[in-house]
This record gives sequence, C-alpha cells and structure tokens, in this order.
Amino acid sequence: MEYKKELLQSRIAGIKDPIQKRLLQDVLVDVFGELLDYSEQCFLDLEQKIEHEYSDPCSHYFIFTGICKKDGIDNASRSLFEVPLQKERDEADAGYLGTLFLACDYKAVLRCMANVYPVTVLTDKGEYATTAALCYSKRYQDTFRWLYEQFGANKRQWHTINCPYLYKLLDIIDQEAKVPKDAAVQKVSIQLGEFSDFVTDDLVLVWNVSKTICKPKTDIAAAGVSSYYIHQIPIDDPDAGYLAVPEAEELFSVVFSDCERHLLVRTENQAYHELEILKVEPYYPEKDHTQLLYPLQSNQRMMRPTDVQALSQPRLLWTKGEVARMLSAYQVFSEFELVDVRPGTQEDKMEVMDMNPFIRVHTFLKQKQKLVLILHARDPADIFRYEKMFFLLAELQLCTQEYQWTGVLQ
Repeated sequence: MEYKKELLQSRIAGIKDPIQKRLLQDVLVDVFGELLDYSEQCFLDLEQKIEHEYSDPCSHYFIFTGICKKDGIDNASRSLFEVPLQKERDEADAGYLGTLFLACDYKAVLRCMANVYPVTVLTDKGEYATTAALCYSKRYQDTFRWLYEQFGANKRQWHTINCPYLYKLLDIIDQEAKVPKDAAVQKVSIQLGEFSDFVTDDLVLVWNVSKTICKPKTDIAAAGVSSYYIHQIPIDDPDAGYLAVPEAEELFSVVFSDCERHLLVRTENQAYHELEILKVEPYYPEKDHTQLLYPLQSNQRMMRPTDVQALSQPRLLWTKGEVARMLSAYQVFSEFELVDVRPGTQEDKMEVMDMNPFIRVHTFLKQKQKLVLILHARDPADIFRYEKMFFLLAELQLCTQEYQWTGVLQ
C-alpha cells in the first residue's frame, strides 16, 4: 500500500491548478487505485495457484515427536498424544525389566549397551539382585515400524521419521533370568556408573497421531467378475492426514475426495461396520500445553519449486551443492553446516542402517561405493545431533541405490 500511495502522490504533485489536481486525484484514487488492487489480487491468486501445484503431497503427513514425563501430557491437547505401544510384555520379552531414558549422546549410549550392570529389582514376589544389559526399546521400535507399515499399506509416501528420542529409550534385560517371568516389576535400581545421573525412568514418547473408530457408510461395487466394498468416511479436518487400518485386509485402497471431504476405503474381503482410522494431526504450538523436556522434532520439509523440478531430473553427480539443496528442504538441517561430501574410505565405519531399520531392504545390504556426508553441528553439546544426522542420511539413502551413505560430525 505504501508504494501505491507514493505513486499517486507523485502524480498529483505535478499539477499546479487546484481544480485539475482535485479531478486527477479522484481519477487516480478511484480508477487506477482499483486497477492496482485488481492487479495485486490477480498476482496473489497466481502465486497461490503455483504454490498449490508445487505443494508437497506429504505435507499433511509430517510426524512430530517429543518426550515428556507421564504426568506432563496435556490431556486436552489437539496435536500431541502418547505413543501407544502395539505389544504388551509377552514371552518374547523374556527378561524384560523395564525401560529407561538415557540423556547421553549416541556414542555414550553405544558404550552403555556394550556392558552389563548390577541391578536390584523389587517385585510383588520379593527383591532380586541380578545383572542386566541395555538395548534399544523393542516395543517402541515395533510401534514405529507398525506406523511406517500403515503408510505403506495406504500408499502414502513417508520416508523416515525424525525421532532422536527413540534411540535414548533403552530396555533393561535380565541377563541371569533371576526375576520370575510372572512377577510384577515394581521398581528397578540400576547402577550405570558415570552415566547414572543421566537416567530417567518415567518418560514417554508423544506424537501427533491419534486413533479413532469410525462407522462408515458401506456400498458394494462391481469390478469385472468380482466385487469390492466401498466405505465412505466423512473428514472433519482437511488439514490433517488420514490412514485407514482395516484389520483383515492385506491389500486395500484409500481415495481422498477433497471436494466432498471424505475418505473412500475399498476392501475385498469384507465390509466393516467399524473401521480404525489414524489421523495425523496438524501441530498448533499455541494450543498445546504438553510439558516437553526437549524441543519437538519432525520430518517436516519444504518443497520449493527447484526441489519439485529436480525430482524429474536424473541425479548423476552427487555434488556438494546438490546435497545442500536436498538437505536444506528439511527443517532439521538448519541445526547443521554442510562441510563437505567425499568418497568413503575403509575408516568410515558408521552405518546409517543401524539407526534407521525402517528403510532396510535387500538392495541396501549389497556392497556399494560409500559417500561420506561431513556435517558440523551448530550446537556441539546437543545430545541428539548424531540421531538427527542419521535422519538426514536416511533421506539421502532413499534417493539413490548406487551409493551407501555414511556420516561424520566435525
């Protein structure tokens, strides 16, 4: 508005006759002012149309993760919910005593998992002294893997989750099998030596995924010589992402109707009177009062016009500039500086697959030439810097099958 006002004033100032000046002022303000407003609106509409065409189709499915104390969850939150573990303790978890959170960096966690420690376990059947080892939390890992599988079943692209807290949650496993399997564990005291001050045992993961049970409207449609069931589910929030979880279906399809605002879930085996839906909630910081212990993390990215255009171009050369462009689309990359990209050597032993089991496929396990991503963490005291780097490496790995990516922090 300011430049338009200056333009009109400059035109009017050149007229000396007061009557002509008044007439010109009326013409400029009423006519040309409206034309300028119309031009600006047309330009804005064009910008929005272009942005919509270049918009990331995954924008409704970004996963936000955080960690907090059990009593720090906001029960009225519209965005963040406790991660529900898919499996309870069973025979496969023999020796499981509990889960702790170790607020140390990646290398310190690896050292802790390489040793055994004395523990005292208080149960409803008495107190036991034994030794225990630490490993990544199996039930949390399985839960995140299950979520990844739902994205695949719904034909929704979701590459890697950025959840550094997942790799600080460690299961305590009884190495001597002294604690009875049917005993209810009430308290576990573990001595980790120099790392004991970094242990917390009452934390839970939260994410922006909620689970609801819907009662869809069901119809039967013909497809050649067979038929299938169409479940129509109304959508209450167009800014959220939706995933269908039909229990008895290995193959099904989901169609999102933007104009009519409903999901169409097509199944072959049966019609569902109740259908489980996962809703990926948009995150509104001002409406959420969950008491997070660390900043929220996400796999959020911004697809710019150059990124969309690059998707249709073959990537033959992995230059530093090309890698910087790809990584800069992710929000978490702002916490790093790209130092260099170089061919790998025998000394580069750090594997991205160790931290991202969700993208492990047989092609990744073949012998390949290594490329090394050298990053500098802007905050060298950040205990999650390695896990964040592994998230970025996983995204690079998914863009190519001819190289194997590894990383170095400087």
